[in-house]
Amino acid sequence: MKTILNIVSICGIIIIVAFSCEKGPRALPRGFAVYKTKGDYFYNVSVGTNERGELYHHPAFYNPRYNSINDGRIKITEDDTIYIFRARLIDGYIFGGEIGENSIFLDFTFKEYINYEINNNCSGVPSKVLNEHILDADPFLELYIDQNRPGKYEISDTALINQMIRNDELEKYFEKIK
Repeated sequence: MKTILNIVSICGIIIIVAFSCEKGPRALPRGFAVYKTKGDYFYNVSVGTNERGELYHHPAFYNPRYNSINDGRIKITEDDTIYIFRARLIDGYIFGGEIGENSIFLDFTFKEYINYEINNNCSGVPSKVLNEHILDADPFLELYIDQNRPGKYEISDTALINQMIRNDELEKYFEKIK
């Protein structure tokens, strides 16, 4: 009887927590994006903003509980920290994930961002700090997004995307946002 009561109590708490959480805007775009920016932001962290320009989505790569970076988006080598969901294309285009219409770039590189998390023993960088490190709040010269869910394209499709650029066919396969 005590076990059943405990199980019912735990289920009740889970239901209350799950349904009482405030739902915000969707954190990530549906698929990958092809874009050009005003500067070379390839190694810079991007964050999401809402319609009012407030930060609502930013990455957390470091887990202070386990004192580790256990994130499939990051590859750390002896010399560098690489975000694996971003690739250079021809004609200055970038192909990447976690980019949306309201994305902005920080002056933090991925390595600097992760070092901040480690040095401050936190998962993610506080919004107050991020606001002080905005590099470009309107970074895109061109922006095309794959609106499929799940995304139709993968980061390994760079040759295919380059061919679309050569043939001037990006708008045939991606929605032009800007």
